[in-house]
Amino acid sequence: MRESMLVLILGMGLVTFLPRFIPMAFLSRWIFPEKLKVGLNYFPVAILSAIVFPTFFTDGSQVEIQSQYLLAALPVFFFAWRVKSLWGSVLLGMAVYWLLGFIL
Repeated sequence: MRESMLVLILGMGLVTFLPRFIPMAFLSRWIFPEKLKVGLNYFPVAILSAIVFPTFFTDGSQVEIQSQYLLAALPVFFFAWRVKSLWGSVLLGMAVYWLLGFIL
């Protein structure tokens, strides 16, 4: 293996490891207020929403409703809300999207 490739792999490992390790090492002994813990619980939902929702309403640079994505998402949202199963939601979403690909 070339030396530059090894340096590249080690560098990528370092920039992946450090942002995870540093907060864990320095903040693991702190006791956070309960309000902050409750607020931090909303971060995964906010990040997922920021990733998913633009997909429903944009096509590259154009703003338009993506009917196949939106139609696949509606039953999955209802299923996830009622059943609260992550894997079930993923499988249902894939199946509905695949079926809509044949229909639309």
